[in-house]
Amino acid sequence: MREQRRPNPLGKFLSGGSIIAISLAMGRTLDALTDPVSAAYLGFFGLIGLGVVGAGVADLYRVTDLHLKRRRGEKPTGIFGEAAFADLQDCADSGLTDPNGLFLGAKDGVPLFFNGKAHLVTVAPARQGKGTSVVIPNLLHYGGSIFVTDPKGELAAVTARHRKETFGQKVVYLNPWGLHGLPRHRYNPLQPLIDMAADPRRHHELGDTARSNAFMLIPEPAGGDKNQHFRDGSRNKLEGLQLHFATCGRPERCTLPNLWKTLKNPELLEMTFIAMSESDALDGVVSAYGRELLHQMEEGARQFEDFRTGASNALQVFRPGGPLADAVSGSDVSFEDLKAEGTTVYVMMPAERISDYGMWLGLAAKHAINAVATQRTNQRVLFLLDEFANMGKIAGLAEALTLLPGYGVRLWAIVQDLSHLAQVYGRETANIILSQSEVKQFFAVQDMDLAARLSRLLGERSIMTRNYNLGQTDADEIGLSLSERGVPLLMPQDIMGMPDDRQLLFVKSAPPVLAEKTAYWRVDPWSDWADPNPMEGDHPRGGKPAFRLRYSIKESKS
Repeated sequence: MREQRRPNPLGKFLSGGSIIAISLAMGRTLDALTDPVSAAYLGFFGLIGLGVVGAGVADLYRVTDLHLKRRRGEKPTGIFGEAAFADLQDCADSGLTDPNGLFLGAKDGVPLFFNGKAHLVTVAPARQGKGTSVVIPNLLHYGGSIFVTDPKGELAAVTARHRKETFGQKVVYLNPWGLHGLPRHRYNPLQPLIDMAADPRRHHELGDTARSNAFMLIPEPAGGDKNQHFRDGSRNKLEGLQLHFATCGRPERCTLPNLWKTLKNPELLEMTFIAMSESDALDGVVSAYGRELLHQMEEGARQFEDFRTGASNALQVFRPGGPLADAVSGSDVSFEDLKAEGTTVYVMMPAERISDYGMWLGLAAKHAINAVATQRTNQRVLFLLDEFANMGKIAGLAEALTLLPGYGVRLWAIVQDLSHLAQVYGRETANIILSQSEVKQFFAVQDMDLAARLSRLLGERSIMTRNYNLGQTDADEIGLSLSERGVPLLMPQDIMGMPDDRQLLFVKSAPPVLAEKTAYWRVDPWSDWADPNPMEGDHPRGGKPAFRLRYSIKESKS
């Protein structure tokens, strides 16, 4: 096969130009001879030169056309994907630069915020900066009401004074262990039952509220198991006892420690069931519970004992004399204040007690969410739930996530890993929590399964690859061809190897953002607003801030 001729415009320009130049030079010499034949010959010679130059022009066009086609051919079509990270303009177009929202991090030194109504989730291992770059920044920045779980009590120690003095908020410390010498306020999880019993218009709410409490105390395990019957029996006792103590005219007895004490004493329990059977409260509902439980006690003693043990074990963390007993024996505060006025509630606990007492965090959060959702005002409340997966299963939460933003409730769940979340809530419910979160924040990823999941979530981009054909012998020309293929925007190993100050943000209606983490002490004026951490000392001071934010607020010294 004949080899295709390659265009050579430069050679033809040089050759044609040389021919024309020679003919012109000879023409000046032959003009003196006035020889018509020679003049005609030189004219023909010049035409040849012009023809060669014309061929050069044609070759130049062909070369230019081939170059443009090659450039187009080397550019991916995007058939395998066009995934790309958001640039700063994309962030601005998506509303992520509006400082009225919740702080997420920074992009190219510009702070990013989320001002939507929906929920958020942060996933990062322990000791990787969730507190310093996520939780504390928002406690220093966000001026609305916040309910925040505070393992170790550091959040309150660093930010409570600022929220009271700068934002003028009411500050509540649910602090049973008296961490860092901060105040100890109390909240009785059964207080809503007492309030409902005192208002005949709300009696219809008592049954559902008692049942909700029972499910918080004895949650359904992820996926369920064969012990459903025993869980139902234990819950039934808790429901009946709650309704009785709420309506018996002695509200001081309607506490979790008193429920534990009653269940632990068989004689006292029987006397209570007898009193219930004689009650006329709630149109005979309490009496029906009492007769049913007395019948179980008499006819199925062994099964009744199993139910009693299950119910008392669920209340073990609230036993009299325990660290939570006094904290849940009365109410100094009302969660309705979160909606009624600017309020910050810190729910505090030593980190080493979370595995044993974390359920109390979930119970408090559940009651606060219910209280806020029933208040018909436009005030939005942020629930900043650190150690979310260690709070126990919050009954009914996943089912309510789609409705809560309409009631002004925004949840920000902070977990160490998704597998723990799935273990507590089940894989399907954990996926619902993720799908209902318009912001998903990941950093310091150390799990290969999560890294692979994020890599798939980021998507693929199309690239062109060069393929070389070396031929059969050394004399053959080397052939070159291009092919298109898809590659992940980030490989799993790239995600696991990201620098400590980088994070991935997935925000609804925006491209993924490769953003910077920013500690609160690197932001002006947060560095000045924050108090020293009692467990780690004062934060670094001085140096050039990462960025500055302006606030139009008047400090309140009350």
